[in-house]
Amino acid sequence: MWWKIPKNLPLSLGPHAAGVLDIMNDFTSSSTFFRIYYPSSFNKTENDPSKWIKWSPNEKYIESLAGVVTNWTTAVKWVIWLLGGEPMVPAMWEVPPSSKKMPVILFSHGFGATRFISSTVAVELASHGYFVASIEHKDTSANMTYYYEDEAARDNDTPTYIEHIKMTFPPNHYEIRNEQLHKRVDEMKKILDILEDLNRGEVTNVLPSTFDLQLFKGLLDLNSVCISGHSFGGATSLLTMQTDDRISCGVILDGWMFPLKDECIEIDKPLLFINTRTFHTEPNLKVMQNIINLFPKDKELYTIKNTTHETQTDMPHIIGYWQNLTMPKLKPEVGTKINNNLILKFLSQHLKLPLSDEECRAYLEQEKDKYVEGGLPYPEQKPKL
Repeated sequence: MWWKIPKNLPLSLGPHAAGVLDIMNDFTSSSTFFRIYYPSSFNKTENDPSKWIKWSPNEKYIESLAGVVTNWTTAVKWVIWLLGGEPMVPAMWEVPPSSKKMPVILFSHGFGATRFISSTVAVELASHGYFVASIEHKDTSANMTYYYEDEAARDNDTPTYIEHIKMTFPPNHYEIRNEQLHKRVDEMKKILDILEDLNRGEVTNVLPSTFDLQLFKGLLDLNSVCISGHSFGGATSLLTMQTDDRISCGVILDGWMFPLKDECIEIDKPLLFINTRTFHTEPNLKVMQNIINLFPKDKELYTIKNTTHETQTDMPHIIGYWQNLTMPKLKPEVGTKINNNLILKFLSQHLKLPLSDEECRAYLEQEKDKYVEGGLPYPEQKPKL
């Protein structure tokens, strides 16, 4: 499928053209670094490709991500080169936002991922009117991240990098991941604090940018906050919901439950779990099901057939599927569209955005043979978790 990969990620289907920009709120390692995707002041017919951005900010991210995906770092880079480079993200860089109030979605990436790893999901949500803040975690779980020590470092573009530490499985594996989990939760709470400041017009972006963050003043609906995450980000989202009352609902994408297996998770708020076919072990699903059973109201669980852990990221659209190579798989655009429509249907029910979900329901009805409500039998090949 590599030779069929398009030059841009899938176009969003909502009424807005999405905007995108990066924010780093301070210098030093205590800063928070995140990407925001938002409904712009332009409609979808005005989405200008000349303002789109490359998928990754620089080659160092590609090198690091290739090392996470596979040990064949050079091969992955060669595949991307062969395809003519990375695809573009169909969102316009640093354009003015819509003047309408925006419900907020916080997004936490998985182990070895980045703030832009699920741009296909984030751009789609932004096109429907949601403000998405996607963090890049500093707990060494990101494939790479960085900060600037001071203004001089920023002006000379000499960042301090935080490199990824690959996953190992020592006897204290749970303690290591649980400690990381709590660091990630603190970062998610901090980003929500920053968004409250942004809504008051009190955030400064230390990154080189001419964009006026005052344009977001008063536009964020902080009474309608969803938290979402993929894999490790799913566990991060659940524990953040457990400990922060500002969050209204959660969307868990292929949640990796191991880091919170000994935590007492009691969430009496709406939750959507969307699982792929091959990632989940029996213990992982049991933790998930226990969370659902404790307060079953407004809890939903779906499994998308013929999908892998990559499906809820951009990777199948860029280099194809790398996991479970012998299993027949949905086309990446179909898996993405089912995933996104399940999210949009859930959000339309639980956040205060007056959007009809009729199109979502119609599409999901059309593709109902490709996903199931609930789980599927555990795959024979189980992930080592």
